[in-house]
Amino acid sequence: MSFMEEVLSRNMPIWDRCIAAPFVQDLKRGSLRPESFKIYMIQDSIYLKNYARIYGKAIYHATTLKDIQLYYSILGFVTDAESAVRLNYLKRFGMTDGDIESVSPLPETRSYIEFLFQVAERGNSLEILMAVLPCMLSYSYIFRKIAAEPESLRSGYRDFIQDYADSQYAEDCRKWCAYADRKCENLSAPEHTNLHRIFEKASLLELDFWNMVYRLEGGAHEKGTEHCGF
Repeated sequence: MSFMEEVLSRNMPIWDRCIAAPFVQDLKRGSLRPESFKIYMIQDSIYLKNYARIYGKAIYHATTLKDIQLYYSILGFVTDAESAVRLNYLKRFGMTDGDIESVSPLPETRSYIEFLFQVAERGNSLEILMAVLPCMLSYSYIFRKIAAEPESLRSGYRDFIQDYADSQYAEDCRKWCAYADRKCENLSAPEHTNLHRIFEKASLLELDFWNMVYRLEGGAHEKGTEHCGF
């Protein structure tokens, strides 16, 4: 089993909990209230702005052209493809990126951002990679799963679902995993353990993010990070 195969097998149970989150299930069925989705989209916009800044730090610390190209390719997806979907929804809500600047991050968003910058400040490129990959990889996993269920075809959010269930996105994720395998193949056992820990922490923060809106609205909220210190 490769390093990333082991990482993914350990974290898919967390991602399955993301799929089971009431917010994701309501998104799949189309029963999610527009106001709830608006809160999510605003917080996601705040997160993605800072997420993109982390890739800037990753590029700064990269030592080879291939590393720079890899991080740039992911950054391109975040700032172009992902932003197009997000901006379209913000437009429906009568908002722009400029409007988001005055909105404060909710605790789950703030915790996730602070974690990413905590890792990035250390300047270890592999640690940064393990911190940012769960966001990209889990979205592909989660949305391919729910897109395969007939309910999703009738959801009013099917364009959002299909965007992350896209086969090209899944192929890009496989390329990023292969890259991570190459970078991590000769590391020591303690180094592997540390990288596993970072990836798991980020996955649990993803779980908290999916539970964020219903926690705010007083709905079901499954605790995620309290059992995994960093």
